[in-house]
Amino acid sequence: MKLSYVLALFAILVAAPFSAQAFENEKPPIVKTEAEVEAPSIKAIAFHSDSCGSCKILGPRMAEAMEVINPTKIEAVKFDFTNKDSIAETRVVATNANVDKVLQKYGAKTGFVVLVNGNGDVVDQIKVDHKTPEIAAKLATAIANAS
Repeated sequence: MKLSYVLALFAILVAAPFSAQAFENEKPPIVKTEAEVEAPSIKAIAFHSDSCGSCKILGPRMAEAMEVINPTKIEAVKFDFTNKDSIAETRVVATNANVDKVLQKYGAKTGFVVLVNGNGDVVDQIKVDHKTPEIAAKLATAIANAS
């Protein structure tokens, strides 16, 4: 009986360093802070006015297409040219979203969406003649190319 206790104790002592080493090699799970969470890779900038017929058609199509693709990869930005107040707010939105150049390039035209990559380059446009599946495909392609 003493021999079995000695063998059991020996087995525990031999295994102990390996168990401790295994725990030492384990790393805690990585938790990302808000600053480290991946930013959207594409900005979809809608050029909108309440009186724009194309905007009334394109808006719902964009919303439906966004449900199909990964919306966390796209930042939606709305340039609203409905009235003086919304135009003033659009300038602030453009500055905050770092897309002033896009606003300057297209001005106050409405009825379309511009897709911009992380470098600020325009990569595609979505217009009223694009149906929801085409819009979703354009969004997915822009995301894939930006990754």
